[in-house]
Formats: sequence, C-alpha cells, structure tokens
Amino acid sequence: MSYRRYPDRERALSQLDRHNSVPEPTEFQQKLAQDARAAMEAAGRTLRPMHDAMLQLAASAPVLLAQSAPAASKFIEALKHSARTA
Repeated sequence: MSYRRYPDRERALSQLDRHNSVPEPTEFQQKLAQDARAAMEAAGRTLRPMHDAMLQLAASAPVLLAQSAPAASKFIEALKHSARTA
C-alpha cells in the first residue's frame, strides 16, 4: 500500500462507514433492556427514603456532635479547615 501524505478525507470517511452497520436488537435484547430499566426504576424508588434519611442524618450530625462533646466540635472545625485548604 502506498503512503499518502495527504489522504482523501471523503475516502477515509467512506471506509469507516463501511464497518458501522448496527444490527437491529432482537426481541430478547429488547425484553432484557425493558427489564433492566424497570429494575433501575424500582431500585430508585426503594432507595430514595434511605438516601433522604442519610442526608438528614449527615446534616444533623455536626450539630449533635458539637452539643455532645467540645472535642467533637474541634474535630469538625479541623475537618472544615482541611476541606477548605484541599
């Protein structure tokens, strides 16, 4: 094959397009995709209350720790400082 210093752009794109034939999904693949989509939606509905509870706990944890022990409030301030400097 001869070396082409400046290849023809159209020729190169047509060669690439030759190998890009995508077959239609089979009935089994479509059913599998539908099942996966349904499972993801169910997981989202199931995990949403847990996610919300974790966010609420994370928001209240510094307040509870600061009230319970002065050392904890110093630790929280150190964490905030390290987060700002990082």
